[in-house]
Amino acid sequence: MQKPDTPQNEDERTRTIHNLGLIYSPSEARFDRITRLVCRHFDVSTALVSIIYKEFQWFKSNQGLNACSTDREISFCGHAILSDEALVVENALLDPRFMDNPLVTEGPKIRFYAGQPIHDPFGVALGTLCLIDGSPRQFTEEDRRDLKDFARLIEAEIAKPIDDNVVTRFVLSLSEQQRLLLIDPLVGTWNRRGLEALLEKEIEQARRSKQDISLIRLKLGAFQDMQSRFGPERMIDFSKFTASILRDTMTGGCGVASLASDEFVTTCPGLRQTELLKLVDHLESQFKRNMLETQGVKALVDVEVSILTLSREQLDCSPEEVLALLQKQPARQDDQQDTHKPA
Repeated sequence: MQKPDTPQNEDERTRTIHNLGLIYSPSEARFDRITRLVCRHFDVSTALVSIIYKEFQWFKSNQGLNACSTDREISFCGHAILSDEALVVENALLDPRFMDNPLVTEGPKIRFYAGQPIHDPFGVALGTLCLIDGSPRQFTEEDRRDLKDFARLIEAEIAKPIDDNVVTRFVLSLSEQQRLLLIDPLVGTWNRRGLEALLEKEIEQARRSKQDISLIRLKLGAFQDMQSRFGPERMIDFSKFTASILRDTMTGGCGVASLASDEFVTTCPGLRQTELLKLVDHLESQFKRNMLETQGVKALVDVEVSILTLSREQLDCSPEEVLALLQKQPARQDDQQDTHKPA
């Protein structure tokens, strides 16, 4: 196995990635939309936005792989960032650089790989937009051009000014070690500790701005039966799929957290009740239309949704007390949903 070389500007790369907050931070809908399109366009099982950082690669967006990172020394992407052009491996078993790589000989048994480097606005290579599949395949010049175009979309998102909201300020205020403790890396959301820490910041902001803050709790139905049927590995995919729907539906500045494999909470600061109910209606319709999917297995899942809007008096509650109040809120009923839809 050939280990990737270290770029000459490695110190600059490390500082840039740290300052952008791309490591140990929640997945973002703006990147997930692109990697989903990439999977469909190239008909591959896996597409990643992989950030090469220090001794590992971190998957900022992840379609099809139940891992949040791998060691840099065994990564394909560590090789890809050494050039401006795409690295294409049509059959890893025939490539002496990778044929004995544990990612090839063991899970996920990579056979095909194509990785296009992605850069910041100043040309610093951050990582790759990469495709992975379990079967060898050819990759044409037209495919290379398409992959580069998709990578440019990722770069355009990275180049945009960072939104000034509580979530982004919270992410950038944390050290890498703190983020690591507050993130559910497989699902790409905050974990319970992360939600409580974020909620504390959201409540402080709500007090200062004298605005409402609401929380939405989503519970997947019949989850234990599904787990018995499909197994825990597939349930990770269902949880990831659920989280991606939440990220797509929520407005900017909302935080998404996973409290359990079948339970999610989002924070919604500053929304009027009409806006909040319209958002929840849209969220529920998304789950009615979209099947959760994992490696060809599809399931239409019932969801229970409950809402809590904090009053001025409740803004003095601790995050733990707020979550306890949210747990006690009844699930919305179908007749409730209909009455809130615009005429």
